[in-house]
Order: sequence, then structure tokens, then C-alpha cells
Amino acid sequence: MEDTPERKPEEPKTSHDTPSEASEAEVSPVLPELSEIEMEASDFPKSNTDAFSAYSGGPYNPNPAFPWAGKHEDEFQPIYKEVFRSKPFLSRGLNKIGIRTGPFVDSMLDWVQVLAVAAVLAWLTMSYVVVRMRVPTGSMEPTIRSDSSFFVDKLSFYFREPTQGDIIVFWHNENASKRVRYVKRLVATEGQTVSIKDCIQNPPETCGVYINGEKLTDPAFDRPYYANGKMRDEEWVVPEDSYFVLGDNSRNSLDSRFWGFVDQTDFIGEPFLRVWPLNQFGFMNGYFGTGP
Repeated sequence: MEDTPERKPEEPKTSHDTPSEASEAEVSPVLPELSEIEMEASDFPKSNTDAFSAYSGGPYNPNPAFPWAGKHEDEFQPIYKEVFRSKPFLSRGLNKIGIRTGPFVDSMLDWVQVLAVAAVLAWLTMSYVVVRMRVPTGSMEPTIRSDSSFFVDKLSFYFREPTQGDIIVFWHNENASKRVRYVKRLVATEGQTVSIKDCIQNPPETCGVYINGEKLTDPAFDRPYYANGKMRDEEWVVPEDSYFVLGDNSRNSLDSRFWGFVDQTDFIGEPFLRVWPLNQFGFMNGYFGTGP
């Protein structure tokens, strides 16, 4: 019997020897021919951290930490711009002048940026749109109770003027160092004459506020008035660019009868939305059809 030579076991073929058609199909769309780009090993960052630090150094500023700067700039430009855009505005500003910022600093600057914008918006709103006010006294009762709180419309008065009978808010100097907001009812404007016939000394038919010799009979003035303070029974002429104001609670109000006229430059606005007390919540002062 002849000896049969032993066959050596065949070694398994690896993907390096004969790559499959599937692997070629998977790789070829992803990796272009090396001859097209001529990439070298030194063209790539060692880690993602290296790449991020390179991006944060400024737009295409030659930098040793950015090894491919100037080599394949067109290919990395979209990636760089996207990373740079995702950083807060303050971080981008610092990066542009050469100051690098890490993730923690970016997070802090993002909060600073949000708070700064909120503060600016709040200042603009309080200065030019609306302001909240609390009334600590009963000088406007029963229309506005003590400790009431409401919002004041400032915006609309850039386009119109307050009218007689409106409740207005204005600045008043209580003394040389204290300037506070007051709320009263507008009674007379520049050029008008105003007088008060006391409701103690005169019958109800004749007592009240008189403008240019005629008694005010509008619902806004349907209440007793008293000739207190400096005015007494005198007739005053309202100066130019000024207002004459009274509190609805005439017995308990410090108003134009005591300290004179309100300069138009001290005018702030008019109450339009009462928020306290809750059982009186709603629009007021003639806004949206409400009473005076």
C-alpha cells in the first residue's frame, strides 16, 4: 500500500488578502482615493481634544495645535464654522481676539449672556413700556383703595396726551432729596382756570370743582370736594405745560391744593390694569370700556 502524503491545513484567508465585494462597497463611498487628497498621517489631530482646541484658536489662524492649517482648509471649513457657531457670543468674541475658552467657561459665559439680555429687556420695559406701582395711602379712595397695586401704561403716551378726568401717575418731590410716584386725577390743563366750592359751606347743588366758571359734572368728579390747603376759595390759572390734580378722597389727599401744579415733564403714565386686591383684578381708568 502506497503512503498517502499528508495535506497541510489551509490557512484561512483574511480580509487583507482578498477583501470582499461588500467591504469594498462599504468603504469606497466613504474614503476617496488617496491620490485625490494626498492625506498624510501627520495631517490628522491625535484626538478630538486636539481638534477642538484647534478650532477655538480663531478662524484659520496658523497654529501648531492645528496641524492641517493651510493644507486642506476648504474641507474643514464647514466643520470649523459649525463648532465656532455653537459657542456663546461672548466666547466667540474672546476667541476672535486670541483668548481660548473651554467648555466650562463657555457655559458660564452663556449664563452671563442670558442674564445680561434679560436685564436689558427689563430695563427697557420699565423705562419705556409699563411699570408697576403700589398705592400706600387712601388719597384716591374709593376708586383706588390703600395698598392697591396696578400696572401703569407708559407706551401709549408717546403718541397721545392725558385728558381731563383721567387718573394719572407722576413724579413728585416730597422734599429736596425724596422723589416719589404719586397717583391723582387730572382736573385741569394749561390755560384753564380752576376753583373749588367747598361742600361744607355750599349746598350739594353748587359745591364741587369749577373749570372756567363751569362745574364739572362728569362721573369722574361725582364726589364731594373741599377747599383745603393753600387754594381755599381762590381761582387759579394753570400755567403752561402744567397740570392741576386732585385726589378722589378730597378730605384726605395732599394734592395741587397744597403744593401747586404738576409739570408735564414729571408725567409718567396712567394706571390701566389693577392686580391687587384680587377681588378687583382687571382693567381700570377707562381702559377697554371700564369706568373712570
